[in-house]
Amino acid sequence: MMELDILRFIQSFHTPFLDQLFEMITILGESSLIISIILGIYWCIDKTSGEYVAYSLFSSLMLNNTVKNIVKAKRPIGEEGIRSLRVHTATGYSFPSGHSQAAASTYGALYLLLKKYKYSIFFILIIILVGLSRLYLGVHYPKDVVGGIIIGSLMSYITYRLFVKVENRKLLYLLTLLVFLPAIFNSSSDFARSIGGYSGFVLGIWFEMRYVNFQLSRSVFRRTMCFIIGISSLLSIKMLFSCFMVETDYAKFISNMIISFYGFGLYPYLFNKVSLRSRIN
Repeated sequence: MMELDILRFIQSFHTPFLDQLFEMITILGESSLIISIILGIYWCIDKTSGEYVAYSLFSSLMLNNTVKNIVKAKRPIGEEGIRSLRVHTATGYSFPSGHSQAAASTYGALYLLLKKYKYSIFFILIIILVGLSRLYLGVHYPKDVVGGIIIGSLMSYITYRLFVKVENRKLLYLLTLLVFLPAIFNSSSDFARSIGGYSGFVLGIWFEMRYVNFQLSRSVFRRTMCFIIGISSLLSIKMLFSCFMVETDYAKFISNMIISFYGFGLYPYLFNKVSLRSRIN
């Protein structure tokens, strides 16, 4: 009851402006935006940094959905006096909050890379606001948000230490996948998406290392075009899957694996080919 009282208190300040504000803030913890940020880093700023942040995010998402399927906590949606907004993002069980955990594992990873105090304040603020947005929108209890932030922060640190210490990253990625494979026996649609995305990431990194080894362009224009074309093509592929693929866990696994493989492996290969031809011509 106390947690519901906290939600009702937070929602007592609701206004149309705050509704829109918190719906925008919560997007900062959604996979589509976060993966776009990660791929922007990977394609245009620093390949190794993008690879680490992706490893932190995907590992955290798999853990999040594993814990959710074990705990099976009910959401506050439908409780008396609770307004629930943006409910289409509230998939699966409640604990821990996926948005809060994704934000903590991603923006925590970015802080670990930058290691500057001024950035820590900025990233902590984003993480707290994303967590608060899930409470304001009435889709999580306070314990879900706190748990998500703690687990996500721990995952960003653990994956950072592993990424730095383990020289054979392909082996590290494979072992991480094996750790989470038993969870398929207690699976969900969200877990299928997360393990599919991670599998595509691993295949994409392997493909890029073996066949591509793309180098970042010195041209700001080329980097900008790389990002715009890459995100546009990813969105197009995602839309095609949503239009023509059946809604099954297996289909979600395959579609997320292909999208992730395209982003981390195939697109750098294609962009390299086009860039090389334009230089020759």
